[in-house]
Amino acid sequence: MMSQAHTQIPVLELSGTPSQLGEGHGEQQRSQIQEYSERFLEWLLRHASCAQREQEVWEKWSPQVAYNERVAPHLVEEMRGIARGADVSFERIFLLNSILDLVSFCYLEMGVNFGCTSFAVSHEPGTARTLVGQTYDMPELHQDYLVLLRLTPEQGPRQLVFSFAGVVGAGGLNEAGIGLSINFLSCRDVGMGKLHSCVVREVLASANLGEALTAPVVPPRAGGAHYLVADDSGSVVSLETTGKQFQAIYPQDNVYGHTNHYLTAGLKEREVIRPQAIGSSLARYASLNRYFQENAAQLDLAQLQELTRNHTSFPRSICAHGSASEATGFRSRTLAAMVHVLNDRVMHVTGGCACENEYVAVTL
Repeated sequence: MMSQAHTQIPVLELSGTPSQLGEGHGEQQRSQIQEYSERFLEWLLRHASCAQREQEVWEKWSPQVAYNERVAPHLVEEMRGIARGADVSFERIFLLNSILDLVSFCYLEMGVNFGCTSFAVSHEPGTARTLVGQTYDMPELHQDYLVLLRLTPEQGPRQLVFSFAGVVGAGGLNEAGIGLSINFLSCRDVGMGKLHSCVVREVLASANLGEALTAPVVPPRAGGAHYLVADDSGSVVSLETTGKQFQAIYPQDNVYGHTNHYLTAGLKEREVIRPQAIGSSLARYASLNRYFQENAAQLDLAQLQELTRNHTSFPRSICAHGSASEATGFRSRTLAAMVHVLNDRVMHVTGGCACENEYVAVTL
């Protein structure tokens, strides 16, 4: 059943200027953002490679503000609006919007296990619809702060954005038929650059695939990521990025998937191998491709949803449940699984692991 709401994830209706989008977001999620920013900073400082205070982190990271104000001023203004609406300092909101980028930054340990398994089907059997999706795996402390943003910006297409309280974007689809899934990638050439959350929102602000592919590939970026971008005609492009380089993969088959390691030879020399995460990424990629081979003729919406329940290599599986070796509250697990049906402008999404929670279809 299609719905405008979700049983587990708040859906925020936001419209207007960047300031108005941000203020509405901040006001509607004020208590959650205040709590999340506090817990996030506790987690961030706990995983720093040496003892850090919040002010020390900010002093090292704050030069990113001026750069992002130059290249994505509307999104930094939206962050300022979130800060005003939530009654939280802008500095904390900017750090919150830098989640994936800060994990890559040189003064953080590279052992943090950020997963995510992404996939796309160009033409669904029987309907020819284009499907794009992923599991979104992060430390479990982020679970309580999932949000969906239904955006009607002053300019550009309407967007249905998967995100976190206080964060401008983490994935989604738009009314132009553009869809996006992501994977965290570890690279050595991180530094000054556009935030990952800003890249996500610029993709989803695009009117066509050509526009959507621009933001992920124009350097510099503050960190590395994989962007799986598609449109409702069935065109799918896989973009692997580091801070300063990118490689495009053009899937030749009807189905494509990616996990958390570089596939292109040209970028492997810039990859940081994270001992706590690489084994899971390789195993999930093997499971993903085996599932594609075994179900090649029937990879429809239901089969992709079933894929997100896969427990091969449990607990570091596609449906991730965290390892007993990780501290309680910080275990990396699947926070949400989602499949975007681009032709219908619908996001099917779970709140938590897909093996334990039902998919809800949320319309744009």
